[in-house]
Amino acid sequence: MSFMKKLYGHYQNAPDPPKKSQDNILGLTHLRKLFAEFRHPSKKPSPKEQEDKLYNMIPLFCKVFGEVPSSEMTEKFSDILQFCSHVSKLMVTEIRRRALNQSTDSASFAIVKFLEIESTEESSNGWMLLSALNLLSSGTQALIDCMTATSLPSTLVKCLYLFFDLREIENGDTLEPGCEFTPIERRILLQKVFVQVLVRLCHHTSPAEELARKDDLSLLFSAITSWCLPHNVMWRKSAAEVLMTLSRHGLTNNVTRYIHEMVLQIMLPDINTVSSAEVLMTLSRLGLTNNVSRYIHEMVLQIMLPDISTVSSAEVLMTLARLGLTNNVSRYTCVYTR
Repeated sequence: MSFMKKLYGHYQNAPDPPKKSQDNILGLTHLRKLFAEFRHPSKKPSPKEQEDKLYNMIPLFCKVFGEVPSSEMTEKFSDILQFCSHVSKLMVTEIRRRALNQSTDSASFAIVKFLEIESTEESSNGWMLLSALNLLSSGTQALIDCMTATSLPSTLVKCLYLFFDLREIENGDTLEPGCEFTPIERRILLQKVFVQVLVRLCHHTSPAEELARKDDLSLLFSAITSWCLPHNVMWRKSAAEVLMTLSRHGLTNNVTRYIHEMVLQIMLPDINTVSSAEVLMTLSRLGLTNNVSRYIHEMVLQIMLPDISTVSSAEVLMTLARLGLTNNVSRYTCVYTR
């Protein structure tokens, strides 16, 4: 399977629709049976045995629900919430296991090696676990709330921040024996799917609430304003994409209050001594990317400048001009600062 087909979810040699439908019915029946045995074992299993049983189910879950509408997960698998909870807890456990008492460099490397695809999908427990969460994150609000209850959003954001310390890939374009993808291709696949999970989660309010409550939303703001190694710039772009999504879909009163109270303190420690005009001027000197500038357009002026009335429209527009924002943003600012 080529890298691009894998990246965009296209599969070669797909079975004929009637055969595929029959395979899915048999697979779903088997999945229900396995999960029933998982929930009601004949004898009490060890935690390791429980994890192994869950890992054995995950490829079957991905096969059954990988190419059907997300609504079918709820319609055809009545235990989907319990399954979602166990899968989410397993991901949180695996990540914490690799980060415990480790340096940021060691922890980020261990987590990435766990999550990246190996020679085949089925032999890559971490990759299959992430793929299952990607499917679940496209589901209903109830599934998102279930994932949030396990602290999955905050755990993934912590991972994203750790990935800023990833070491550069050596021999990235060399295809290793028995592997389908080069190391760089594996890293790109991981980044795309990992961020897709976070973006899908942040289309809902409960993950944003959890990030604010646990103070992990600050990590996203730190990520877009902190220096990182050039080979890890893609993770900074990922953080900006997650923040953009959250700014459009996750701004509850609690999240808005958190941003109002915390973000400027993170970006500008001496905020109490500067005026709103000086804040804008400082932001203009941060070397912001287009994504971050768009984020400022949509969010910062509304939330991060409560004292905007104390700054004249002329001062605001002059500072925004230094940000290099578009005419649309300038028009927006004119309306906002009247």
